[in-house]
Amino acid sequence: MKHPFLTGCLMLALVGCTEFSTMYRPGMTKTERNVDQAQCNRSAADEFPPWIVTDWWPIYNSKGQVVGQRPESYDVNEGRRYTAARNCMQTKGYARVRIPYCKDEQLADRSFAPIRVAPELSPNICGLRTENGRVLIDLTKPL
Repeated sequence: MKHPFLTGCLMLALVGCTEFSTMYRPGMTKTERNVDQAQCNRSAADEFPPWIVTDWWPIYNSKGQVVGQRPESYDVNEGRRYTAARNCMQTKGYARVRIPYCKDEQLADRSFAPIRVAPELSPNICGLRTENGRVLIDLTKPL
């Protein structure tokens, strides 16, 4: 291979298309999960509100002299907020899982009803992209 870096990037991009990551708890509906996530996000935002800091980075000319400054702003609490929200979801019984997308050969021109309540994960559970977002289906229960 002449371009191993490019090949590696393409492989990573393809892997990202074969599964998705989500917070998951068997027995919950998508709406219940969204409510729990919103509550955890709100709690984390209350505990770690945005704290925007601006750093000024020097700009150098070709002679190494400072000729200006470039501002860079970031939220100091962003990582803490993310961690607090994730910990809150884990306290509520959720875990981050990876669910594979269904392959064309698994579907084999059959129709499946979306699963409304999150089941225990098994090799028969996979995700489908629809115009309304992702849904889970059980490959052992075609319509």
